[in-house]
Amino acid sequence: MRPIILSAVAAVLLLAGSAAAQEAQPRPELAYTLDTTTVTATKREQKVKDIAASVSAASDLDLENIAAKTLQDATALFPNVHMKSTSSGNEIVIRGFSTWDTALQSPAGLYVDGVPYPLSFMQNMDLLDVERIEVLRGPQGTLYGRNSESGVVNLVRRAPDDTARGSVFAEVGSFETLRAGASAAGPLVEDSVYLSGSFLRHQTDGFVENIHKGSDSAASRKADSGRAMLRLTPTADLDLRLSVDATHSDDGIGTMRLDTGPNRSGRLKVRSDAADDASSDLVVPALVADYATDLVKVTSITSYMDYDYKMKSDIDRTASATGVSDMNIDQRNVTQELRLASTGERDLSWVGGAYLGRTSLRTNMDRLRAMATANTYLHTDSTEDTGALFGQATYALLDSLRLTAGLRAEHTRLDGDQTYETGAGLRRDYGKTTDYTELLPMAALSLDMTDNVTGYLSWSRGYLPGGFNVFSASNEDNFSYDAEYSTNYETGLKTSWLDDRLLANLSVFHSTIRDKQVREEDAAGGVGAWKFTNSAKAHSTGVELEARAYPVAGLELRAGLGYARSEVDEWTVGGADYDGKRLPWAPDLTFNLGVGYTLENGLFAQVDLFGSGKQYFDAENSLSDAGYRTVNLQLGYRMEQWEFSVWAKNLLDDRYATKKLEANGQTIVEDGDPMSFGTRVVWRF
Repeated sequence: MRPIILSAVAAVLLLAGSAAAQEAQPRPELAYTLDTTTVTATKREQKVKDIAASVSAASDLDLENIAAKTLQDATALFPNVHMKSTSSGNEIVIRGFSTWDTALQSPAGLYVDGVPYPLSFMQNMDLLDVERIEVLRGPQGTLYGRNSESGVVNLVRRAPDDTARGSVFAEVGSFETLRAGASAAGPLVEDSVYLSGSFLRHQTDGFVENIHKGSDSAASRKADSGRAMLRLTPTADLDLRLSVDATHSDDGIGTMRLDTGPNRSGRLKVRSDAADDASSDLVVPALVADYATDLVKVTSITSYMDYDYKMKSDIDRTASATGVSDMNIDQRNVTQELRLASTGERDLSWVGGAYLGRTSLRTNMDRLRAMATANTYLHTDSTEDTGALFGQATYALLDSLRLTAGLRAEHTRLDGDQTYETGAGLRRDYGKTTDYTELLPMAALSLDMTDNVTGYLSWSRGYLPGGFNVFSASNEDNFSYDAEYSTNYETGLKTSWLDDRLLANLSVFHSTIRDKQVREEDAAGGVGAWKFTNSAKAHSTGVELEARAYPVAGLELRAGLGYARSEVDEWTVGGADYDGKRLPWAPDLTFNLGVGYTLENGLFAQVDLFGSGKQYFDAENSLSDAGYRTVNLQLGYRMEQWEFSVWAKNLLDDRYATKKLEANGQTIVEDGDPMSFGTRVVWRF
């Protein structure tokens, strides 16, 4: 293995040396002006440097350069953004805001073309035909309301236009991995009717071996996803986009191993006797309508989401037939947003609108054991209805001084019913109805200190709504929990230098969390019963630093550093005091460093270092991982129509854990991705 690594490193050095020996001839696509980056995550088109908040954006080329295949890969580009992706679900963690391991909702919001993707299981999506990814850090309650108390990730896909384009790609890699896809877009009727479509197939045996079954595909995956869009522009002012997204996946989730005790196993090896498999189906039709004039732009986003997730997993992670957890999540989600926003460069720019949403959720959580009398069955039906009015405006007090203020009024009603049964014949039926109204303000000042330096101060609020305990409740007392709230104070600098060839941004923040949602053991509920309460206060304090430079044509340098210390201020359970403990599932450090070079003849090389610091996996802070340092490499050749590349991820095979938990006095571990290699071919037409 070491000769392969050395050969790859030597190839990078040789290519870089060859590039340096050539006279740099500027190419239009390489002569970037960094300060012109425009994002729409603020629900109006704004330049990043004009937004009084910590904002980052990654283009389609940025994602290609790091060989990003999933949203988890992409989030590594953003300081203080971490994607927790394990067999028990996904969660976007921004600035150390996290929740318990099996939570269905994340404190960070994910939006795809303006459509919310609310459940954590949806969030580590495959990437195809992406135009850019935007990240807003800090509470975004004014613009987004619920599920945005730590920030928002906004994913924007390409829309078809009068330019015909298309591509086909195939990629093979370690662990019998195959990725293949195609996309095409263009006009059906010039200037008025356009169509696009894309498809992706991803299959792999995975990197985990079940030594009890003699199978090397315990973490296998087969996923098909596609998207179609019909776009109509009957007039110069009106733009209609009807899209349908669909995904089906079959996943092996046998990735957790015992690290202690007689059934322990080594890295990437498990001993489960159960099927350990999951499947998901997601269908999202959406209609986006824009009507723009010289003064105002009207936008309507209508969406429907149908999501179904099934999972069966081994209860004890051993070769013994002890039992399985059988889970099913069935969600229907309807949303409608209507907003108006100012257009053009004006002293006063603004956005305002209304939002309506309804979520219907049915979950079944059955624990089926060897002795039928020990079985438990938990069935939950719930609905969540939300309505909101919001507005935000920026006014230029002076040519260099801008004031931004906003407010959202949001009302939510929760209705839930649950049935708890046991194999011994016990049955309990109970329900809960609650509603609450939230006012979510924000305010910010930004000052252009010089032509290339802008400073800002901001204050904002966000919240994570309450919900129902769908996995471990057993009675009415441990069935529901309330909302938690965050308040953020932030200051920062946004700078550009050397004729916009060097960008450097800095932000410092302090966030407080009250009524923190936490998981506590419920002794009154019986063995294995947990309740979720609003018993804690916490805070997160930290900094983000980003820099990107294009010193000469073809050479890109990128660096990012995020530090977020999130810890408990008040939380006492029985005789245990958790004050000063770190919040679990929240690395204190994230960083990235990248160097890329593209020659005039199309040869390119990219080397990246991605890393995270220490994180804890439990409230007691007894289970932790020191973090990871992964080196990624990509070498290739880009021509007008063809592209060939080879890549390596975790080139030095750094070992780390993505999950740890205690069960029956033993430690269970889920390992991070090992070293992998692959090659990719793309044909563009």
